[in-house]
Amino acid sequence: MISDDGLYSEAVLEECVVEKLAIIPDHTKIVVCNSEFKSLAEVPEILHVRYHPITVLPTFNCMIEIFNKRWQTLDLISMMQELKRSTAIDSLSFMYNLRSRFDHRDRYIAIKDSLSTLPTFQKKEEKHSL
Repeated sequence: MISDDGLYSEAVLEECVVEKLAIIPDHTKIVVCNSEFKSLAEVPEILHVRYHPITVLPTFNCMIEIFNKRWQTLDLISMMQELKRSTAIDSLSFMYNLRSRFDHRDRYIAIKDSLSTLPTFQKKEEKHSL
């Protein structure tokens, strides 16, 4: 939770996240949050997916569904683009029900990356010992 005191402020959280991610510079990292975290742009090999706070449940439900269905066939960026398309549709109906003033799809999901490759998930064979 983000609070007004300095201990749990968004700035402190951003600093901690960037510091931890900088430790693993050569590996793909994904950050999914409702904060812009501008300093994430300084971290190499990162995919930052930002969602509108009011759409947290549709966003994460949809993300899990996409990961489960598409991890073998799509790269990570394509999955997040599918998330953006899917969540925009779900969010529009969700927002309409709340009579919100949001009216543009790109406001629900924003995707930024500094990836040098298109990361994919790989299936690993489990070794069973007898």
